[in-house]
Amino acid sequence: MKRPLLLLALLPLGLWAFFVFPDLLSTAQGFWDWRRALIILSGILALWWMSAGMLLATRPVWLEQRFGGLDKLYRLHKDIGIGAGILVFTHWMMEWLPKNLAKLGWIERANRPRGPRGEPDLWMDLAKDVGEWAGYILLALVVIALVKRIPYRWFRLVHKAFGLIFIGGAFHGLMLMPKHFWNQPLAWLTAAVAAAGIIAALFSLSNRIGRQRQYPARIETIRRHDGDLLEIVCRPQSGWPGHKAGQFLFANFGQTAEGAHPFTIASAWQPQHGTLTLAIKALGDFTAKLPELLQAGQTLTLEGPYGKFDFLGKIAAHEAPQVWIAGGIGVTPFLARLDERSTNPPAQANTDFFYCTAKDADYPDQLEARCRQAGVRLHRRLTDRDGKLDPAEIQACLKPGSSVWFSGPVAWGVSLADKLISQGLPKTAFHREVFEFR
Repeated sequence: MKRPLLLLALLPLGLWAFFVFPDLLSTAQGFWDWRRALIILSGILALWWMSAGMLLATRPVWLEQRFGGLDKLYRLHKDIGIGAGILVFTHWMMEWLPKNLAKLGWIERANRPRGPRGEPDLWMDLAKDVGEWAGYILLALVVIALVKRIPYRWFRLVHKAFGLIFIGGAFHGLMLMPKHFWNQPLAWLTAAVAAAGIIAALFSLSNRIGRQRQYPARIETIRRHDGDLLEIVCRPQSGWPGHKAGQFLFANFGQTAEGAHPFTIASAWQPQHGTLTLAIKALGDFTAKLPELLQAGQTLTLEGPYGKFDFLGKIAAHEAPQVWIAGGIGVTPFLARLDERSTNPPAQANTDFFYCTAKDADYPDQLEARCRQAGVRLHRRLTDRDGKLDPAEIQACLKPGSSVWFSGPVAWGVSLADKLISQGLPKTAFHREVFEFR
């Protein structure tokens, strides 16, 4: 994820350094000239980063494949959003702080000629006002998006507003671009990047994101399990392309304010049956209300499938030794994989499955039997009774060519990856579902 961020920073910086910086060295006469140049540079960088964030938000299939799944694409989108917020704040502070320090007499005022003013330029004045207010609102929206205590429905509305704010920011940036910049590739490339972002913003504002991957479905059965867990069996009505074990979808249950929520699919796709299973843990306000909102026969909209947590490595997945690690509701992708393997199990068990929960529960059903049928060795751990899983237990199961597949709490996954990689596991052999969308 670091390489795209580095490229997004270095490309406009490199163009600025090549085409703008030499002239600046010969013409800048002091602090205020450098301040103006850096205001323009920070604005260009912010526009590039915001455009990239808008493009990623449209969930393009080609980028999902390039970055290893939509979950990782959204992580990059989040990082770019934070970076864009920092750049907008820097841009604003470079404009606001020196000017106000000069008014207070703390620094020397700019030495600018004070000739007669010409006719006001309506478009330039409008661009300044739009940019100022767009910057204020954008910074507020970034803060709201990052505060997880704010309900998902508000987070979703905030994200929808980003498209409109971006269009205002792009108008501000392109209108205030110095005229001589348009003789250089930097301005034209910035305009092209902004145009791509504007198209993505319009795509978002018109609710077209993911529309070609949406399918109507009907709820067949609903079952409640221990630990506030809801198991829903859905039947797509038509067009569902099928899915691989480990993929996820967005489910829209018809609650307008909530929109679609992401859930990992907990079953393999079997066309002869034509159903798929979702296992939903009550982790927020909306998911806690689902048992009262849903009933068998109700319609919903499925969007997907997404994701590359597909149990495939350099060696054919059916032959390579694997270690699976799940925590709590993170068991869902492994249930789908068990379904796939049970139809054609390997000749000998080549997979170890560590499943950790705080307490014993009635979900998933018959896990031990399902593992046996799929040729998987189950290591069940009740952490309240047995304590936390020791990485040494995982290390003992690793063989040459083994890959590790993890789905569970984020902090645990990061810690586990660091420990196993430090003990010799290749970095590319640790696969983690990055199921955080805010």
